[in-house]
Amino acid sequence: MKKLLIHFFVLLTVMFSKNLTLESRFNPPARELMDVEIIGDIMIIPGNLDGYDFFDISDPTNPVHISNIEVPMGNRALSGFWVKAKDSVAYFSSRTRGEGSAIVNFNDPSDPVHIGSLSLDGAGVNNPSLEGLDILENMLAVAAHEDGVFIFDIDDPYNPDLNYMFECGNAWDVAFIDSNHIAIGNGEYGLILLEISCSIEPCSQTTIVTEGAVKDVEHRDSSLYVAEGSAGIALYDISDLESPILLDQYDTEGLANKIALFGGNKVAVSDWEDVKILEWTGTELELVGYKKTGKRTMAIAARDSFIYSAEWQHLQTFRFGEINDADMDISSWDIAFPALEMGTSDTFELLIENNGQYPLGLIAPSLTHNDFYVVDFPEYMEPAESTAAKVIYTKSNQNASGIMQISTNDPDEPDIFVQLVGNYEGGIIGIDAPEFSLPIVANGTGTFTLSDHLGQIVVIAFFAPG
Repeated sequence: MKKLLIHFFVLLTVMFSKNLTLESRFNPPARELMDVEIIGDIMIIPGNLDGYDFFDISDPTNPVHISNIEVPMGNRALSGFWVKAKDSVAYFSSRTRGEGSAIVNFNDPSDPVHIGSLSLDGAGVNNPSLEGLDILENMLAVAAHEDGVFIFDIDDPYNPDLNYMFECGNAWDVAFIDSNHIAIGNGEYGLILLEISCSIEPCSQTTIVTEGAVKDVEHRDSSLYVAEGSAGIALYDISDLESPILLDQYDTEGLANKIALFGGNKVAVSDWEDVKILEWTGTELELVGYKKTGKRTMAIAARDSFIYSAEWQHLQTFRFGEINDADMDISSWDIAFPALEMGTSDTFELLIENNGQYPLGLIAPSLTHNDFYVVDFPEYMEPAESTAAKVIYTKSNQNASGIMQISTNDPDEPDIFVQLVGNYEGGIIGIDAPEFSLPIVANGTGTFTLSDHLGQIVVIAFFAPG
């Protein structure tokens, strides 16, 4: 009887789910980190601002920054959105129309050298916006939104030769299936499985309508993994390219932007506010790990069990596997409340989870502003336990913003700082918008006046690079 009880305890121990342990966090010189490429022990990360960074990951838990290179473009550095590398040459793409690419020699990673750009002479395109890249043998494929896909011969890596073009609606990414077939992530138009060369025209082409707009595609064996933004992750069996089969669609709940394959049947997802790990079980995509980062996860890479999360201003390294310690996850690092009347209150439920294999001990949270307080906050949580604490905001005559510090015995994140935003002077959700007029400088002409659109849903996004 005693022997049976021992075996039962071991079974319970191994049934706990795996998760992501934070190994390191680094603020690199580049900002708005957009992609991650790993080649050997070198990791390359392009930034939308402040150039491209090179790291040594011979110790995978602790990337060491080696160098940063800025490619001049007017009064700023050329932005980088995607990167692919072969041997010691890296190819960067940019949405910046005109000089939208860079070729960099990193034979000496401590002193990378800008050696040129991709030439589109003779392509008949005007200021293309370049996006996703892939390399197979001596071929470089480049997605270019409304200008389709370009394929270059890179036998001479410093002077790529454009030798193939394919027009499509909105190519965000491209992946080689083999030397004669590519998968095109065609944005809101779905997927295209395309034969590049054939003896009898036209070449075979299969179009797949997707639930969401395709942002990233990754191929392994007969499987095609697809990041579809707000529609999550799709997995296709493409063993028959003319009759692909949708195996599963997983709603990641965030914005699935980029993906990385590892471990044979796993995919790491950059899902905007968190990193998720999905596993193909043979019948479905299953969530087997996640970490809410709260730091705008833009891109992702994986090597063995290590996950590299490229974020707005951070590079975070995680290890995927069993966690023997306590491991706290929360549902949000940023809590914002709607417009309220003076003296009234609103409540936000913050989900707290212990995803480790050891009890989680918590200290009552510390808040920096008196208009916020917390109830139902746990002091102790068993492994696999979850609970909802209530963060309450009561409007006063003060501008309300603050920090809530949560301290625990989670060894990799002992202190988490949650941003709290109440009501303040300015634009917040729920208040009346003031009348305004703005000139239309793109996608139309004339002037946009808010009162002309009464009764309509109007979304205006402002973004100031640099």
